[in-house]
Amino acid sequence: MAKRNFVIIGHRARTDADWKLDDLCGGAGRLDILVRCVTASLWKSHGIRKETEVWLILNGPPNAPITVHFSGKNIRYLNPDERSTAALIRNGLIKYKNEYNIMETSPGITMERIGLEEVLTKLPSPLLLSENGEDKMTNDGTFILGDDKDPTEEEMEILEKLPKISLGKESLLSSACITLIHHPLDFKKHGSHNS
Repeated sequence: MAKRNFVIIGHRARTDADWKLDDLCGGAGRLDILVRCVTASLWKSHGIRKETEVWLILNGPPNAPITVHFSGKNIRYLNPDERSTAALIRNGLIKYKNEYNIMETSPGITMERIGLEEVLTKLPSPLLLSENGEDKMTNDGTFILGDDKDPTEEEMEILEKLPKISLGKESLLSSACITLIHHPLDFKKHGSHNS
């Protein structure tokens, strides 16, 4: 299990492969946001962050939820562009179909039919990013973000008991939040601005 984890809730992200790679915003249910988060989470200059994992919770039709897990330590064939990351997810959904067991769909990528609550039980020190958060981010842990939609009432019942951290009072893109989270933690870990 990685020390640094990013969980991104995709409220409309489709759970079948019936969408085109050139329509990530519409047909894929705003999957563009989620794949940008994968890039921000796992890529650094000249390589992959081996100590980081990403959990995309696909909550769109027709078979929600499906969680896609990217392991920085084990990932292969990941490129830093939206289309190829989306292709890995789409190909995985084709293989996964209606399975209920965990399945590795590509090296370092697994799919499982679990949702937010089950994902959080697997991960260390979950923190919710919120403009109204008060706690300061001091260590690696699990950072929970959303897409362009607010959490549902059901999600808030799960999330409301978690510590909330803020990166400022402005609402930022989820992928930008991930970059801002990496920066101070990398600085603390390495004692420099390079990551």
